Order: sequence, then C-alpha cells, then structure tokens
Amino acid sequence: MSDYAVPQNVFAETVATHMQRNNLIPGVIVLKSDRSIGVIPRHKMFERLGKRYGVELFLRKPIGELESELEVTPFILKHHLPINVAVKLALSRSEGNIYDPIVVEYEDGSLSLLDMYVLLLTQSQLSTNLSGIISSLNNIETILANGMAGASTLNLILESMGLVVPYHHARIIMQHQHDISALASLKDTVLAAHEPLERNDVYRSILSIKQPLSLEDVRVVPTWTGADAPSITRSWMGIPLSNQNGTVGLVTLSRFTYSPFTSNEKELGLVFTRYISALMADLANRAKKTRSYEKLF
Repeated sequence: MSDYAVPQNVFAETVATHMQRNNLIPGVIVLKSDRSIGVIPRHKMFERLGKRYGVELFLRKPIGELESELEVTPFILKHHLPINVAVKLALSRSEGNIYDPIVVEYEDGSLSLLDMYVLLLTQSQLSTNLSGIISSLNNIETILANGMAGASTLNLILESMGLVVPYHHARIIMQHQHDISALASLKDTVLAAHEPLERNDVYRSILSIKQPLSLEDVRVVPTWTGADAPSITRSWMGIPLSNQNGTVGLVTLSRFTYSPFTSNEKELGLVFTRYISALMADLANRAKKTRSYEKLF
C-alpha cells in the first residue's frame, strides 16, 4: 500500500524521481484544486514519458497535465471490502485498465494506492490458507475423537478460524454452570458468565434466533452497553455455542476498526464454532468422569 499523493501543480519530474527511488510505489494520487483526485499508474507514467516528446511535453510541467493526458479514471474501493469481492470488482474493469492500482478509501476519508498484483497475490495466499485450514480441521477431528483435546486444541481452532474470519479479539463466554476448569490457562479467552446470558439484550437476541449476529458498528447500537468485549471494539459478531442440551455459551469476535462481518464469514464462523462446542462437551464429560472417579476413592 502507498499513500504517495501530490498536488496537481507539482512538477512531473519530482514525481518521476520519487518513484524511481521507490520501486514499490504503484503510482501517485493527484490532488486537484476542486478536491477531486486523479491517479497516475506507475507503468503508464513511464510509458508516456518514454514515448516521443514525452519528456519535453510533460517532465518539467505540473503533474496535473500528465494526469489529464492519460485520462485514468480512479477506481475506488472501501477498505472493509472482502478480498474476493475486491478482486472480482477490480477484474471487471476494461482490459486497458485492469492492472491499474486501486484507490483504497478509509473510514476517515484518507486514501492509499494498492497494487493490483498485490491484491491478486493476497487472494492466492487465502486459497493456500484454505488448504492448511482443512488440514488443521482434520487434525482437530482426530484429537477430539481420541479424547485428547485441551487448551492447545482450542487455540488451534481459533487460529484456524482467524485465517478465514479475521478478528482482533476472540472470547468464549460459557453459561455460569459450565465447567471450564480444564481451560484455566486460557482465562483471558474463556470466561464463565456471572449471570444468565439472557440478561444482556445483544446476547439474548443470539440465543433467541440461535444464529450468528453481527453488528456493523457497535457505537450506534444502544443495547451494546454491557457486552463483554474490548472497549475499542468497532465491528462485532456473536455465534451461539450449542450441544444436545441447548445453547451453552457464545463465541464473540471483535474487530477494532470498522469492518463488518460478511454473510460468508458468519457461515464459516458457525463451522468453527461447532468444533468448539464439541471440544467443550468433551471436556465437560471428562471432568464429570474424573469427579465420579474421585468420589469412588
């Protein structure tokens, strides 16, 4: 990502020199007097300067003149768009513009340029991550089947989930009667509720619909007060933990920037939460057997 931007009256020579010294900059954002922007992709700038009379016509002139000559329409995407969606939109551009850098707009109005090749590489890495995640889930299933699950298994589930449902903070809140002693080493992640979850309006909604609930921006949700999440949480999702006896707790995921959880991320979250539910049930059964054994002796 590059935040290199210049006013339209800066000489093109200054911009060209800066980009020659910084090979990773994909282009420049040109700030116009009417508060609009223009974009000059790196490859198109040097291609035009390299043509006949390019240097004479543009190098010692304001960069705005070269921007007008190239007529590149800025392609702007919001920063919170999922990568797959961003790639699909970017690839829908005309053939001559398909590899131009993308303008990423942040919540505060600031802008950055993203190299199209970097975006495609990131999507490719996500596909690679998916193969690794499937392998991790197979390992988790084996561990659960052998009755060897513990705190490290929960960490593996949360880490795998974070690769496809990114979050800044995760917390598991269990109903107060649920035994979580086996996860004492994860006391900051796994909590026992001190009161029924239904007393919190947000939690009650999740328990009622028995489905994930996401809040795009907790700052505008009146019932958010009292939810167990970091104070800097901005976007949030809660997923019910259920077993054959009903809902036993919640998995909550927090993002500290405005980046709403998508429908696809809700579905993926449910998949991983089922593994957490199985783990919790296994730990509860083992704890029950241990107590019964202790009573005998």
